[in-house]
Amino acid sequence: MTGNDRLTAARLRPDASRCRLITVCLLKLCMLTSCANASTTNTYFTATFDKSPYAKVNIRLEQTDAAVELLDFNAPADTYELVSGDGKVEQNKGRIIWQPPADGGQLSYRVLVESKRKTSAGDIVSDATKTKTWALLRLDDLFPAARVEGARSEKVASYLELQGPERWSFETRYGPVSDKPERILDAGRIYNRPSGWMVAGEIGIRRESISDRIVTVAAPTGMGFPRLDILTFMNWTLPHIVEVFPDFPKRLLVAGAPREMWRGGLSAPGSLYLHIDRPLVSENGTSSLLHEITHVAGIHSAIDEGDWIVEGLAEYYSLLILLRSGGITQSRFDKSLAQLERWADRNKADLKHPSSGAHTARAVVLLHELDKELQTQGADIDKVTRTLLARDEISPGMLRQVTEELLGEPSATLTKYLNN
Repeated sequence: MTGNDRLTAARLRPDASRCRLITVCLLKLCMLTSCANASTTNTYFTATFDKSPYAKVNIRLEQTDAAVELLDFNAPADTYELVSGDGKVEQNKGRIIWQPPADGGQLSYRVLVESKRKTSAGDIVSDATKTKTWALLRLDDLFPAARVEGARSEKVASYLELQGPERWSFETRYGPVSDKPERILDAGRIYNRPSGWMVAGEIGIRRESISDRIVTVAAPTGMGFPRLDILTFMNWTLPHIVEVFPDFPKRLLVAGAPREMWRGGLSAPGSLYLHIDRPLVSENGTSSLLHEITHVAGIHSAIDEGDWIVEGLAEYYSLLILLRSGGITQSRFDKSLAQLERWADRNKADLKHPSSGAHTARAVVLLHELDKELQTQGADIDKVTRTLLARDEISPGMLRQVTEELLGEPSATLTKYLNN
């Protein structure tokens, strides 16, 4: 090859850095094209409150590629009425079947804001209601669960918008919500409905950052709900809860219920309902607030007749957290356990599914004995609890398996109680 030939070849040879630049540009172009063609689904959930006992609800769907072909809602006709929408809508046998247009559409209906619950005395009282000045209810009831048919969207977003009379405020597990769409940060499902408790209307709100979590206490004004007492209580207990449950939600809403409503505590995702008459610490040393917070932390559902584990852990931790935080002494802790054992013995209680009252007291006694047994081998009930949550299975069988792994042999405590 002559010198001129070599010079010509060098000029024609691609520069390496130029090649890399061209390759990167092509990759970015491909990514942009892919993103532009990605199927998207945006769902806007809107509820409007007025002076009636109802809320008007609208679900607006924006989509590409007909990602959602059908939504099958669990919506009893005595609660959800005046149903209409774009596309094809049918209400039958407690269901609303909606086939939206390919590019989306709107579904509208009216919801009766009222939920009843039976007390231990047999009375029927509300655990969700609406008055002319406030409302306390679950977002889940405004936007019912649904079975979805369709393709999987690559980009999914859900938005929540709440509207009401002048001077009304809205507090949810997502924080304050107004008449401007608020993006719900939960990602994943195509139909990702809002959930958890909400308090609306003329309400008093106290908010504080504790253990890198935002804790909000909200209740209707004029009822004397102890908002600051609860925040004070949470300041010394929540750090110990987070030690046990490091995945505890970043936001917690405590929704205060007035005296005319159901007298108890009820948990939901990122939130809980607490009646004004429930003491922060009961005479037996347990705490309804800490009990429900344990459910919020993840101990909320069981399989294979394991509800006694769920309720037992919630009640046991309501004692343990008070002990660890210095809220009660070791002596008071021991007296509380003895009192629970006497209650279980007096009622000849065993391990039940579902579990409540004296049966839950029996579960607490078992879990305390199990905790002491685990501590002889350098483990404790915290390790068991976190493992059950990590494996996403709370059941008697999994409890046996986890404790045997930690002890190196079957648990004598579980053998004693579960083989009777």
